[in-house]
Amino acid sequence: MSFKAAFAFWFVMVLLAIGNGFFAEKVLVRHMGDYGSHLYKTILIIAVIFIGSYVYMAWFAGPPLVSTALKTGFFWLSCSVVFEFLFGHYVFGFPWERLFADYRIWEGRLWSLVLASEIAGPLLAAWIVKS
Repeated sequence: MSFKAAFAFWFVMVLLAIGNGFFAEKVLVRHMGDYGSHLYKTILIIAVIFIGSYVYMAWFAGPPLVSTALKTGFFWLSCSVVFEFLFGHYVFGFPWERLFADYRIWEGRLWSLVLASEIAGPLLAAWIVKS
């Protein structure tokens, strides 16, 4: 696994996620409401992760694919959690409570699904590429 390529893919996905969030907050909230906007953001970024996973696994990942997929998924997951807490708190100024609230799936917060897709995406892509 090339950490440089994996990081580049993750970074592009983060930029798309930030743009996605900005668009949802500035445009979609007034049309879809808070939760509708939240659903939109979650579904779109999961789709981006799955598409990015396929492109990465098909053209940039080396064999063995399953091992590379696991390493890539856990690398992306780690980058996302570190980014969310450090960047979210120290740059965006979000309080820690707000950041931890995104993990409460029982309250309808879907961030955990995004993180799960960072593991599942490369694995699914490896399976597709392999077959």
